[in-house]
Amino acid sequence: MKVLPVLLMIITLATPSLAQAEAQGDIWRAFAQKIDVGTRVKVRIDDGQRVVATLIAADADGILVQPRTRLLVPVQRIAYDRIASLERDNTRGVGAAKAVAIGVASGVGAFLGTLLILIATID
Repeated sequence: MKVLPVLLMIITLATPSLAQAEAQGDIWRAFAQKIDVGTRVKVRIDDGQRVVATLIAADADGILVQPRTRLLVPVQRIAYDRIASLERDNTRGVGAAKAVAIGVASGVGAFLGTLLILIATID
């Protein structure tokens, strides 16, 4: 007989969290449907996994994303109730090619500036 009160308490405590997860899913659904297809997004799933991906589609059940990895992986479906956070990835860091181009341009500019100063001082 002691099992019944414990079971009722567990059901009572679990019910608000289920309703909260459903409400959270509705919020992510509304947000995801406003993001343009092809946008880079950062998704954190409720199990702690983080995914940087390209948004392929957002439908009534979840989002389809293509993870951005070195090796090609299949498109993944993530249900809205499993999403802990979803945001656009607007980071546009300096890549290796851009850093090399900046270094070369700086070196050429310094060389030409020094050469012009040298030519100006010759009488």
